Amino acid sequence: MRHAKQHKRGSRGKAALFFLALYAFAVFSMLLPLRPTESVMEKRKLTEFPIFSVESLGNGEYTKGIDTWFADTFPLRDIFFQLNSWVQSFYGIKTVEIVGNLEQGDEIPDAPYTGE
Repeated sequence: MRHAKQHKRGSRGKAALFFLALYAFAVFSMLLPLRPTESVMEKRKLTEFPIFSVESLGNGEYTKGIDTWFADTFPLRDIFFQLNSWVQSFYGIKTVEIVGNLEQGDEIPDAPYTGE
């Protein structure tokens, strides 16, 4: 019985430490004034903070824009993407990602090649 109580106390301490670290990271990410403007990994400009207007607040575009901005400029975002790619490399399933502009390719001939 004594061992179960000690285990319970240890679990609470670990859970409290985990949630404290999670809370500290959330506060840090909200207060960090230096946010990236470009993603080197994705080779694109990140979303800018939305401009406030009563109309955009009323139809929900302003808060949706803040959500998009926060997700796009989250501190250490590129590092988390790299970590995610590394973890997914252990899954064994490989997917192909095409980055860039989609262009029209060559037409596929419908008649067999005769050598002429």
